Amino acid sequence: MTDLAAQARQVVAIDPATILVVDDVAALRLLIGGILKAAGFHNIIFAADGVEAIALIEATPVDMIVLDIMMPRMDGFEVCRQVRGRLGLDVPILIQSGLEDADERATAFDAGASDIVSKPIHAHEIVSRVRLHLERRRMIDRLQLYQRRMEEELRAAEAMQMSLLKSPEAVAEIAEPRGASLTTFYQASNQLGGDLWQVFEIDASRFGLFMVDLSGHGVAAAINAFRLHLLAETLDQHRSAPGRWLAALNDHLYQMLPVEHFATAFYAVVDIANGRVEYAAAGSPPPIVLEADGGWRALDGGGLLLGCVAGIQYETYQKGIVPGDRILLYSDALYENFDDPAQSLQQSDLAELARSVLQSVSGAAFHQALVDRVFEDEAAQRRDDLTLMLLEVPGDG
Repeated sequence: MTDLAAQARQVVAIDPATILVVDDVAALRLLIGGILKAAGFHNIIFAADGVEAIALIEATPVDMIVLDIMMPRMDGFEVCRQVRGRLGLDVPILIQSGLEDADERATAFDAGASDIVSKPIHAHEIVSRVRLHLERRRMIDRLQLYQRRMEEELRAAEAMQMSLLKSPEAVAEIAEPRGASLTTFYQASNQLGGDLWQVFEIDASRFGLFMVDLSGHGVAAAINAFRLHLLAETLDQHRSAPGRWLAALNDHLYQMLPVEHFATAFYAVVDIANGRVEYAAAGSPPPIVLEADGGWRALDGGGLLLGCVAGIQYETYQKGIVPGDRILLYSDALYENFDDPAQSLQQSDLAELARSVLQSVSGAAFHQALVDRVFEDEAAQRRDDLTLMLLEVPGDG
């Protein structure tokens, strides 16, 4: 048993495994049990046939089953079927059998067998197969545990990211006293994303709208979004001057973002009382103004991406607004066709779609209705982080 002892030294991590040996021949049960114990497996239990095996499996958690095929009352095929089907277990099942016919061996695998060892039993082979499948099972268990932990952490991070965004009630408390209606929509491509929007109080009659899209997706983009949120919240100097505020934000991001990371952004100061919107842009999709008289125009301010070069100046533009006007801010995921860029929506198409949707719904319901009109299915919606903001100036549209 010298070779088996050497193998036993490799089995320390799986020694606690409980192995069920099922065979109607007592001598073979004892032989297999003795071989496994000599190799370092000490938790061995036995069953004389399939019926007894199923009863043991229902009563005792097992890590592996070494199973004969030809047995009275219930054969090994049926044991496999019940373990996989009725009991729903993915425990490794090693069949020891004299089956030579390829169809019968295929039947064993179809029933749920993990592997087959041939009779007569060869000690080194059965120990190697048992160890292989137990190690594989342990590896799968570790991966599943890691996946569950990652999913829990992602859910926690997702909740934290969503907490950065103001609630509809908080948005209304800023916009409505200043004569506007503002609703928002955010959907990450995969739990965590790099899009971010914010609404700032400036004074009694004005408020700021900020939308940013950080490069990348997932955890890296989300981390940058957390950092940018804190920066935008604390960077209150020049907040009433969009161009100067974006320039200050850019200088900070240039120091903060990793190399080759950047952001597009749009920042506007809304002044309903005086009928104007002042804004600056940094490579962002131009917001669309759906004008009360039925026309539309884009607020295209150009501007270099944030975080690329320090010391960039951003120009502040101004647009007059009247009762009945609506302004749609959106990230590029709304119009880009990643499979066929030539099929991406044009601004005129997007304006027409938005106006069509607004004929039947407005406010918070508008966003999902527009998304449903643009995308054919949910998978297409989630290819990139998606953010929408709809500013409405009360009046006859």
